[in-house]
Parts: sequence; structure tokens; C-alpha cells
Amino acid sequence: MNDMTQTPVRFGAGNSLVGTVTMPARQVPATAACLMFNMGANHRIGPRRINVKLAHVLAARGVSSLRFDLGGVGDSEASDFSHDLQTRAMHDLQAGMDLLEKTMGIRQFVIVAMCSGVEHAMAVAEADPRVVAISLFDGFAFPEWRSRWERTVRRAIAAPAHPAFAGKAKRWLQRHFLRSHSTKALPGFFTERKPPQVNALWFGAAMKRLVERKVAVQLLYSGSLHVSDRGRDQLGPFRREPFAQALQYEFMRELDHTFCTAKGQQLFLQSVGDWVTACASGAGAERRTVSPTPAVAEPPLHGAYAPQ
Repeated sequence: MNDMTQTPVRFGAGNSLVGTVTMPARQVPATAACLMFNMGANHRIGPRRINVKLAHVLAARGVSSLRFDLGGVGDSEASDFSHDLQTRAMHDLQAGMDLLEKTMGIRQFVIVAMCSGVEHAMAVAEADPRVVAISLFDGFAFPEWRSRWERTVRRAIAAPAHPAFAGKAKRWLQRHFLRSHSTKALPGFFTERKPPQVNALWFGAAMKRLVERKVAVQLLYSGSLHVSDRGRDQLGPFRREPFAQALQYEFMRELDHTFCTAKGQQLFLQSVGDWVTACASGAGAERRTVSPTPAVAEPPLHGAYAPQ
């Protein structure tokens, strides 16, 4: 593709992390770059290559990006188990920012995170002032009784007709009534399970701090979580909090959690592509926490940034 360049990179401690930098070829890059990473066990390309497609959309609009695998996932090696999962993910994301800052002179970043990656994106945005915006897809959701009741009824009506119903029902019965089938959850690797109350307290406090720091936040929810949305249902009680008014909230019924349809992919790419481009292009306008002085791009690090 003549309108972009794509370069494989190794970076981080011991060059253990693997990713791809996508840059616009015929225009000056925006003042901020985009970071994308794993959705659960998915490779850095994302489900249905959605991260690759988003990187191409952004490059056509002048925004550079890095998509990479967290340590221990995909092509990246796990190099440090002395910290908990969230801390390791934060270090990996910061290593990605360090790479682009040293090789391209970019000091501000937009993070696109999905599902299990949402908590990591929020945590690093709190800790690192270089993060100016985060787009969060199907992350934390707090539907209240009306939404839960409606979802339960709809699923109960639709489930018997679903081709996977018999298999799921059998596995549920085995887990709950047969000793030969363990009911103990596997240890978390992509996320660390916490009680709902703990998640809610952390989410509310983190969002309040991010908005106070003027970090732009996009919350995007798919139709896989629910089939309808009235008054920001997925935020539950948080929709009444002052910080919620500063968020861009979007519910897309026709978009599913793993981007199975072409239409759903188009909706996602349009929404997130527009939002990231706007944030990246105007990133330095009102930021007090990051120096507005442009950095001088340094030559690529030996063994870390090797053009194709």
C-alpha cells in the first residue's frame, strides 16, 4: 500500500515484545499516535484483523499506530512475572510509548482497548501523562435490574432455538452436578477476577480522575452485551455521575463482540477511526500534563526498529 509504511518491531525489556508500526507515507504524522493490543488471547491483529484494518484507516488519515502483543501472548515473550498482571500490562504499554517517542518523537498517545484490555488501558492512562485519550470497547458494564431482567427474558426465549443450546446446557449440568468436571475457575491470565463491588469502586474512581485530567474517553458497547440501550444502560448508576457527562458513550446493536459481520466492522472503524483521528490531531491543544514542545526524532534503536 503506497499510502502507508508498515514496519515490524521488537522492543521492551530484552526486546521481548513484538509489534508492527504503521505510518502514513505521504503526510506529516499527527501529534499523537495510537496503541492497540490484544483482546484476550487474540493475536495483536485483533478479532477478524480489526486492529490491522483500524491501523490502515488511521494511516490514511495521518495517524501513526503501533499494534503489539502483550508479554506472554501471541509473538511476545513473557519476561517478568515479579509483578501482577495489570502492572506487567502497564509496563508493556509504556514500552510501546517509549519506542514511538524515541524513534518518531511522538509524546502523546491514544489507546484503543477491547474487552480484557480495558482495565489495562485505564490503569496506564491514570499512571502515564502521555496518554491523552482512551477508546474502550465492551469493557466494564454495570446494567441495573431493568436491563438484567430484560436480557434474561430475551435469552430464555431465544436460547432453545439456538444451535449451541444443547451443548451449553449439557456442560452447565456437568459442571454443577458431576464431580468429574471441575467447577473451580482457572487462574486468570488476561484478566484478574475481582468482586463486582471492587470493580465498580475502581471504575468510578478511575474515570473521575481521568476526566479531571482531561483524558478523552470513548465507551463503546456492542449488541452482544444487550439488544437495547436506554439512557446509557451499561453505565448503570454511573450514568448519573458528573464524570459521565464528559464521556463519549455509544451503543451499537448491530456490532457484535468479535466483529463477525462486515457491517459491524464498518461501524466500529467509522466510529473509532473518527474519534481517534480527532483526538490525535488535536492532542496538544489543551494538555497541561504533557510538554507542548515538539521532540526531535532520534534515529532508530539498533535491533529494535528495523525497516522492512
